[in-house]
Amino acid sequence: MVRGTARSGPVYRHSSPDRAVRPGQTLPGEGMSGMDLNRFQAGGTARLRTSLCRTAAWAVVFGSAVVLPQSVGAQQSEAPEVRDLLARAEQVYDALTSMQAEFDQTIEIALLGRKRSGTGTWYQKGTGRFKMDFTDPAGDVIVADGENLWLYYPSTHPGQVIRSTIDANTTGAGMVDLQGRIFDEAAKGYEAVLEGLEEVDGHSTWLVALTPRGESPYRLVRVWVDTESFLVRRFEITEENETLRTVVLRELQPNADIPDSTFSFTPPAGTDVFEG
Repeated sequence: MVRGTARSGPVYRHSSPDRAVRPGQTLPGEGMSGMDLNRFQAGGTARLRTSLCRTAAWAVVFGSAVVLPQSVGAQQSEAPEVRDLLARAEQVYDALTSMQAEFDQTIEIALLGRKRSGTGTWYQKGTGRFKMDFTDPAGDVIVADGENLWLYYPSTHPGQVIRSTIDANTTGAGMVDLQGRIFDEAAKGYEAVLEGLEEVDGHSTWLVALTPRGESPYRLVRVWVDTESFLVRRFEITEENETLRTVVLRELQPNADIPDSTFSFTPPAGTDVFEG
């Protein structure tokens, strides 16, 4: 894996990685990731989840050995208790050792009146390893190698790479495990409402709306949980500035055999590396 010493160009320190922009470039918020490191507060629920390393087998989730809370295991036509549903979805998520999926992402930036869409492959494995490999815009990538979080958006910020150390008490932690953070905060600081059944990519899902009880970087989080597998197939995050990020996960492959090399990243030659 690439260590923190890897450099292909000058390295700059900046208090906010998303502000490390050179004159003439577009606003960082317009990058296809739609992720702002400053949105993930240090400490508390912004910790990295170690649960992706747990050894529970996914065969149990889909086999006859699975045991669900009675209210969740009822027929799909019966509405489950929303907290039971979230607890089960988190339990399923915690059993993962890895996940691969195709994703469709849309970022709607209300302040700028702009909308951007992107597609690609989503990889997650073990502790602190995550990757969004964009096929559209081609070349854009977000990579967490276990130690560093790398952001490279040649479609909007050519020649610039942003690197941030991954630590349980820093902003990068929540960005690497966004679904885990949603589950954490849903249990601790959000009101949950089950809004009903909806179909996502041909799969029946329960739609849950999460509204913060107090201070939060989000105004609203909506999660679509598969009624059979309890995997998250879609989520929407509305931020304080009304930016709306929607991610749909397709062709889910739980416990996929993902090589560790998938999460290696070397800044392209001639790029400037900015540190957060």
